[in-house]
Amino acid sequence: MKKSAIKKFPGVRKKAPGKFIIDYKDHNNKRRQITYLGIEIDAVRTRKALLVKRDRIIAGLEVPPEAIKVPPTLQIVWEEFEQDRMLEVAGGSMRQNSLDRYKWVKKALNKYSKKVMKTSVDQIKSSDLKKFKAFRLKSGVTKEGVNTDLRHIRAVFNFAVKQGHIKKSPMVDVRRIKVKKKDVRFLNSGELSTLKKALGSLDLTDEFQREAHDLTLFYLYTGPRGKEGLLPNFTWDCIEQGSICFPETKNYQARTISIINPVAVVLESRRGLPDGPFNLTYNQLYKRIKYVLNKAKIENASPHTLRKTSGAFYYMATRDIYATKEWMGHSNISVTIDHYSGLMQSMKREDDLAFEKLLTEKLNE
Repeated sequence: MKKSAIKKFPGVRKKAPGKFIIDYKDHNNKRRQITYLGIEIDAVRTRKALLVKRDRIIAGLEVPPEAIKVPPTLQIVWEEFEQDRMLEVAGGSMRQNSLDRYKWVKKALNKYSKKVMKTSVDQIKSSDLKKFKAFRLKSGVTKEGVNTDLRHIRAVFNFAVKQGHIKKSPMVDVRRIKVKKKDVRFLNSGELSTLKKALGSLDLTDEFQREAHDLTLFYLYTGPRGKEGLLPNFTWDCIEQGSICFPETKNYQARTISIINPVAVVLESRRGLPDGPFNLTYNQLYKRIKYVLNKAKIENASPHTLRKTSGAFYYMATRDIYATKEWMGHSNISVTIDHYSGLMQSMKREDDLAFEKLLTEKLNE
């Protein structure tokens, strides 16, 4: 063999000044050629590094490039999340309306920026989500509403971490908005007076107005959440001797309350209806109760306001926050206290004055 035929650096050959061809076989035993721009010795080092990487892959010490997954877009991750939660709904551990809220948040994100949903999930920064938070506030969404959005987005990114799409959620750097705690909205005595007049002015021969009348009284005196008083959740079988059992509650716990006279009158008037007292959708419920509230000129109120009013007056009547918690069907006592803390403080003042009056009277006898 001629001396000139022996290559100085096997696998590296000069193609042009400052340009070399690196020749090697990869971990799949396929021949590869790459062009290297630079000096020969650096081309040799590059080839050696490629061979070391190949040998590490063959030895199982390094993942081959084709096995490395490209992180999906946020849109795809969100769809995976919804499919996973659909199984939870089917299994009875999650409600459909809870899953629907994630779809509303996804729409809000799309409205903010379709580009974000099309971005690889590992490329989304906390600043993107902070800008979304600012966008929602500027759009007129309440602080509580924005915090709800953030809670749902955080759940999706936590799912992405669990699935191995990302190592860290960008939501860890996105803070909730501080919201000053205040009592929930419930109707005061003056509003209840105007509500009574509005109910008395309804034409009960008209089906819509009769349903509006019955729904308003029923929800005010029993305090169910929106769909808890409607079919298929609430049927005639839920009504026992002297009591009502709402089997489907937010916390999957049955809620039983006594049937008081105004409720008994409403139920008796609807006794002839099949299946249950109120065979309506939530949208129909909302329109009918809102009709009465508008007629009474009560602003910033909805069917849920009747539930909160029911809880407030139950507490005022019993002065027992634990009994109110059970009657409302709250998951824990802190929820009830958060709802009615202001009311509790004002009534404590009344109790303090009553204590002072009684003790002073006894002291002066």
